[in-house]
Parts: sequence; structure tokens; C-alpha cells
Amino acid sequence: ASEGSDSASDCIACIAGTFSTTVGASSVDACQLCVAGKYATTVGSKEEADCIPCAAGKYSTNNTVSACVECAAGKYSTSVGAVSIDVCLPCAAGKYSSTVGATEEATCITCGAGKYLTTQGNDAEADCVLCGAGKYSSTVGATEEATCIACGSGKYLPTEGSDAEADCVLCEAGKYSPTLESTEEAATCLECGAGKYSPTVGATEEATCIACGSGKYLPTKGNDAEADCVLCGAGKYSPTVGATEEATCIACG
Repeated sequence: ASEGSDSASDCIACIAGTFSTTVGASSVDACQLCVAGKYATTVGSKEEADCIPCAAGKYSTNNTVSACVECAAGKYSTSVGAVSIDVCLPCAAGKYSSTVGATEEATCITCGAGKYLTTQGNDAEADCVLCGAGKYSSTVGATEEATCIACGSGKYLPTEGSDAEADCVLCEAGKYSPTLESTEEAATCLECGAGKYSPTVGATEEATCIACGSGKYLPTKGNDAEADCVLCGAGKYSPTVGATEEATCIACG
């Protein structure tokens, strides 16, 4: 207060973030700063004990603060009275957290199956990377792309982010595929040739295609049953196995 003051209301309170133990102080210089790692929200604090340590999930790097800084999303801190941003620890690879001022590692959420995340300190589920088409992963919290497993031969998978081998689609009967990590049916599942058929679903090689027996022929591709083989007509025969046209049938002499 200035000289000649006649009321207690003339006394000026120390600002938030400071305190003074001096009675009859005549200068703002008597107001001492709360140290880093602490804060004070009230004005007119009378002792250092009024400075409150920053709670877990927060820190203060300088003096004269009325509030502590929260750790950013993607990080957490268990420390009380922290004086540096370094106490804010990043969520590990394979995890993320959208919580600001998180106080424990449990706040970090694992990426779901069918995804992976190689970096630390991520703050959104969208940071989790989907396994590509033709691959799947049942691993939760995966940290590398290698966790994504290629669908086997005889199968394909057009979608991203699949979480189970069962998502891989089998090539239908009458077709086969020797290719791994296939992403589409049309380019992957190859039709059995004319003169052949296959009842096998998810076939992995051309050898699965069975030739129509002698006395029969089959002009079309991609057949899935022996019944698709056409019999030579009455009065004709054919010694050819896997015949592809009716002209193979020879008239009896």
C-alpha cells in the first residue's frame, strides 16, 4: 500500500503464482515466485505451502504459473510436481491415446487386429495402419507390417484391415490359384481349361483340374463337375482323354 493509506483494502495482494511471508511489505518485490513444478491459483498467498505441485499428467517449466501444462495426447505422466515436458512419456508403438493430461500408461489404447503402428506417441485410432489387401492379422497392438500375413494360394482378399485368415476368400470350384497375397478374384483364380473340371474349392494348382474321360468332351473352361463333360453321341466313340470338342468323337465304321 502507498503512504497514508487508511484502509486494509488499500493493501495489494500478491498475484496468483506468487506468495509472501512478509508482514508489512511495501513492495511487490516481497512476492516470491512459486518454483517450477508448482502453481498457485489464488491471489494473496501467504506461504510457500500455498504453491501446489503439478498433478500427474501435467508439468511446469517456469516460475509464476497459475496453472500447469497438460501432457499432450499420445503421452502420459505419473510424476507429481514435474518440472519438464520430458516427464510426458509417449504411448508405445502399437498404441495411441486421444487423452490430454493422461496420468497412466493404461490410457494408451492398443490398435485392433488387422492393423499395426510402428511409431510412438500417436494420438488417434486413425494412426493405426490397416493391413493391405491380400493380408490379415489377428494380432492386437501390432508394431510392424510384418505382422500382416499373406493369404495363401487358392485364396484372395480384396479388402484392407482384415483380422482373420477366414477373411481370405477361396477360389471357387473349377478354378485354381498358385499365387500368394492375391487381392482380386478375376486376376488370381484361373479357370480349369476346356476338357477338364475341378470340384475342389480353394485349389492351389492346375493339377487339381481333372481331364474328362474318353468317350467325352468339354468345350468350355472353368467347369466344376464331371457331369459337365459331354458324352459322345450314339454311334460315335472317342479314345481321347480331356477332349475339348465334339469333333473328337469318331463315327463307328
